Amino acid sequence: MTPTEVIICLVIGAFAGVLGGLAGIGGSMIMLPALAVFVYDPDPNSAHHLFMAAAMAVNVVVSFPAALRHRKAKAINYGALRVILPAMAISIVAGVLISNEIQGLTLRAILAGFIAAYALMTIGRFFRKTPEPEQVDQQIHTVRLGVIGIATGLVAGLLGIGGGVLMVPMLQVFCKMPIRNAIATSSAVMVLTAIVGASLKLATLGPEHSRSVINALIIAAALSPTAFFGARLGAALTHRLPLQAVRLVVSIALLIVAARMAADAFSKRQSDKPIETSEAVESTP
Repeated sequence: MTPTEVIICLVIGAFAGVLGGLAGIGGSMIMLPALAVFVYDPDPNSAHHLFMAAAMAVNVVVSFPAALRHRKAKAINYGALRVILPAMAISIVAGVLISNEIQGLTLRAILAGFIAAYALMTIGRFFRKTPEPEQVDQQIHTVRLGVIGIATGLVAGLLGIGGGVLMVPMLQVFCKMPIRNAIATSSAVMVLTAIVGASLKLATLGPEHSRSVINALIIAAALSPTAFFGARLGAALTHRLPLQAVRLVVSIALLIVAARMAADAFSKRQSDKPIETSEAVESTP
């Protein structure tokens, strides 16, 4: 990596850490689009898998300090954690294996659509003034938690994200869990599931995509310092700021990110297409 790219990664890590700790969305939803736009690679298809491996490794760094902060605030629901954790750990393996069969630019476009859907859903909930669940409203059922863990793991492994972006709203909607508890529980789950997903993605990076694990770890190392401290700050702010307003601002920013990411994937896909000629060139005698 060039010195400029290292600086870029430090900035990306800071934003990803703060937003990941604040909103419980890991950090990949910021890191992957930013890496795709600001870090050049001549092979965008395999590069996306490289960036996924790096981002999934950084998710461990983002989720751990955030989980410690949430534990200190006594916001983690350990009953839900015990059910979601094994279900997500198993399904994230399946998600990673599926992702290895899909071209990087296709995954990039899918991720852009997923980010946009999440942002629009969050904005819709804000303007509908959906009431936030209270502690007394919680409906912690084993089957629901298991389904949440499986769905979250598959999406996390497939797209290279932490999974909190899906787990937090699902815990709110299906288990009536208050948002701060949902964010805290999501961060705690990701501490271990991110290790599982990142380890498998790194292990398959060479055999499946002919990319160096060392390069992925270098990118992760450049992202990690600022991501770590950003996550601590974001997790602390979770218990101080009006989260619905913050999530609205974050969602608007994510919409812009998703549009930029989709446009970038489309342009690179077009540039990869072979030039076609309408007629064969006739040879002269």
